[in-house]
Amino acid sequence: MRKRLIGKAFAIAMSGAMVLTATPVTANIFHVAHIVKAANEQSDEYVYCYAGLTWNEYWASEGVYAAGNDSSSDTLDSHNELDNGGYDAVTRATTNHGLHRGSFQCITTIYTTDGIAYQISNWEQVKGSDGKVTATYLHLKDVEGRVTFNKGTLTFADNSTKKMDHYSVSGIKYVPVKVKASDYNDFKAKYSVVENNGTLIGGYTEGVLSSYKTSANVTASTNGLKEAVKGSDGSFSFKARTTGTDSGIKDQTLQKAVKITPTVKAASGSYGEFLRVDLNGDDYSALGDKMQAVKWTYYGNDSTRTKALASYGTKFAADNWMHKSNGIQLGLTDSIRCQLPENTDGTGYWSLTVYALGYEDYTVNFEATKDNIVSKKALASDEEKASLQKLVTEAESLKKDSYVDSSNKQTAFANLQTELDETKDLLNKKDLSSAEVSEQITHLTEAINAVKALKTKDAATTTVAPSTTKPAATTTVTNAATVKAPAKTTVKLSKAKKTSIKVSWKKVSGVAAYQIQYSTSKNFKKAKTVKVSAKSASKVLKKLKKNKKYYVRVRSYKVTKVNNKSKNVYSAWSAKKALKTKKK
Repeated sequence: MRKRLIGKAFAIAMSGAMVLTATPVTANIFHVAHIVKAANEQSDEYVYCYAGLTWNEYWASEGVYAAGNDSSSDTLDSHNELDNGGYDAVTRATTNHGLHRGSFQCITTIYTTDGIAYQISNWEQVKGSDGKVTATYLHLKDVEGRVTFNKGTLTFADNSTKKMDHYSVSGIKYVPVKVKASDYNDFKAKYSVVENNGTLIGGYTEGVLSSYKTSANVTASTNGLKEAVKGSDGSFSFKARTTGTDSGIKDQTLQKAVKITPTVKAASGSYGEFLRVDLNGDDYSALGDKMQAVKWTYYGNDSTRTKALASYGTKFAADNWMHKSNGIQLGLTDSIRCQLPENTDGTGYWSLTVYALGYEDYTVNFEATKDNIVSKKALASDEEKASLQKLVTEAESLKKDSYVDSSNKQTAFANLQTELDETKDLLNKKDLSSAEVSEQITHLTEAINAVKALKTKDAATTTVAPSTTKPAATTTVTNAATVKAPAKTTVKLSKAKKTSIKVSWKKVSGVAAYQIQYSTSKNFKKAKTVKVSAKSASKVLKKLKKNKKYYVRVRSYKVTKVNNKSKNVYSAWSAKKALKTKKK
């Protein structure tokens, strides 16, 4: 689902006033699609293939609200992320599980701090003779060899490294498409093509979720097929998807989602949604592995569902998510892409349909009451924050050396660290909600209990005293202390020339350095980031393009030592400023 959905479970019970039914219905990082051609099934008129479409391309002809609108929003949501836009790319700065989940069915791209973009092809998990995972690697498009990824650091085959700044989820990897044979040469000149029986690959095996590798077989009857239409300017657009009876996968019939239990959730808004439906049950994972998109339709008080008031398209990570053990989470977000019709409040009759690779469309019909619609956010009390902080103290007291080595140990402590990092981020929020605290208490408690269930060593554990050496702008933390993030700075832009702009900012005391991020995109797509000494309060950005509007923001960071391991603690980004370079 939305925002910090990374590794999230959901515990809020369904309101008793709801009615729902589940019905299976039979039936580029730079805007460049990624295609797997399956040429077995062609006519004289069409060639059939898979294409990677952006969110905007996919939803443009699907009759949804704000179709064709890929504008971004400058409004930060409750998780300080810019997810309130239209069908633009979803961006994330977290180094947690977002990359893993996004790699199943989405075009997911890592942007490094030096401005380089790397699109994820797939993850590789190496197993030992006992069948347990011993190593995990990334495979990146157009990069040779294995790449390791550890807490935001990419290590390449030649041992060179780069730091991730953020990543984006820009669309769907494998959409079945047909294109006129007469246009096909132009089509494959614009799109990356893999010939007949090409490989479909993605995902990350974790909990009940599984990675996949299979072969393409798109036909005229493939479910979800879209037609690519060449325009007079040579570009391609895509017609509405059609319902079909073929899977689009070689040697596999069209699958049907079974043993799934849908639940309309009580109003929470812990991730920014105003309405949420979860899909659980014995076999939710198979549908979750292949989930590509979700369409919601609102009928208001029409219980017959014959006259829709509005339909809404969604985006993975911003609205949709799947968890390794706690189901598929689907939400609607108050955003450019989703506004309720006038004089309605979201109560009434709804349908949502999950589109998934190789699957029949899966539809859930339900009724939402006031108990399901999120109203004004209640802020967390001091007592609630204290309860969450107490769990942080307990989590930090658990030491790896106290437990017998095993693959379960590695997994449990990795999950614990993920939840611990997210908890600390939440506790630093000024407007932390009661729902967010309640949700995170559940997740951190689960992670702590998983560690406690491990087998402890019989021998006593030697505790090494923390280092007393303090580098400049470094804080040493021994246990439960939460390091306060630096204050947010303010920015001023001046002295614009043809290829340069001067950036100035208010200095923040006690920091290690500053980061300046700049881009011609107001939501900082393809942004470049430069590091500046803590002694500086200005920087001239050079080698810019003339007559271009640049957006700039600045943040600072401290370096914290926890058990002799360094960790950066970042301030929030400053409010962005914009200035245009000179034309002459």
